[in-house]
Amino acid sequence: MRKNLIKIVALALVAVCFALVSMSSYSEISKSNPIESSAKIVYINPKRADGTDKSFSEVISEFKGKVVYVDFWATWCGPCRAQFPHSKKLHEKLKDQPVAFLYIVVKDSEERWKEGIENFELEGYHWYPTESQEQIMRNQFQIEGIPRYLLIDKNGKIVNPDASRPGSSKTYEDIMKLLQ
Repeated sequence: MRKNLIKIVALALVAVCFALVSMSSYSEISKSNPIESSAKIVYINPKRADGTDKSFSEVISEFKGKVVYVDFWATWCGPCRAQFPHSKKLHEKLKDQPVAFLYIVVKDSEERWKEGIENFELEGYHWYPTESQEQIMRNQFQIEGIPRYLLIDKNGKIVNPDASRPGSSKTYEDIMKLLQ
């Protein structure tokens, strides 16, 4: 009986720990500047301190001094998922360089988004934009389909609003040019 009670208490503690971790929303995970984080998966807070939506340029400004490769994707998108192994290889090739990989999900639920990040082991920075943020970006970059990639220089300037996919050798070359 005592062993069963210990097992029940242990399971309850584990459940409480998981609940606490899942209750900490993505907006709480990266309150500090994401550039300073050493985590392999960093969630971008879509809100300013006053609770209003951040703009795309505000999010990008957090990466000043780094080249940013932006990936617009969704969990249900087959072509998006097909690029993830290539993205991992690109990460590995550039691991010692000042490059940030920013994944922005579109047209997906927050639950599926978080599951997708874990299932696909997507290291990098992740942003779940509000509906209005997503619509603004879709209009700003004329996004009609995904996957879609952007390449941003160290100063936050968009140098290619329709960059090559991670599986293209051109992507690595373009990033290396921006690092010079």
